[in-house]
Amino acid sequence: YPYLVEDIVFENKKDTIQLAGTLTLPKQTGSFPAVVLISGSGPQNRDEELMGHKPFLVWADYLTRNGIAVLRFDDRGTAASKGNFKTAISPDFASDVEAAVQYLKTRKEIDKKKRGLIGHSEGGIIAPIVASKRSDIGFLVLLAAPGIKGAEIIVSQQGLIGKASGVSDSEIDK
Repeated sequence: YPYLVEDIVFENKKDTIQLAGTLTLPKQTGSFPAVVLISGSGPQNRDEELMGHKPFLVWADYLTRNGIAVLRFDDRGTAASKGNFKTAISPDFASDVEAAVQYLKTRKEIDKKKRGLIGHSEGGIIAPIVASKRSDIGFLVLLAAPGIKGAEIIVSQQGLIGKASGVSDSEIDK
């Protein structure tokens, strides 16, 4: 790669768990804008790997080639990260992202005034939660973030899954 790749571990002190990830940094000297990538629903590794595709790896590669440091990490209880994914809820995931931001603050290569969050899917809910609590988040990027209430999403998804599984419309309506 034409940039630096570092496997890292940082601690969520609030929940006393170790989270593992990858930090990519441009090779030149200086301080760089940085983003934390926040995964969607379900237990995800640092690349948000699904059916052989690794969108977070692709995004990290593009961003770092363009001068932006990127921290992506395995969800708690997934791959090399500790903790329990099954019992975690949105505030727990937000706490993990806050720990990632705290880790970036320890790195001299990161521009203190240019730290942001990129949330994908459920990560598009988590990013604003974190940003609303912190004054050190300079920007948000929300990709495929929900635009309706969570309860409505679940009902819609269950209906679509039922339809794809051959359940009749009348049963879905019930």
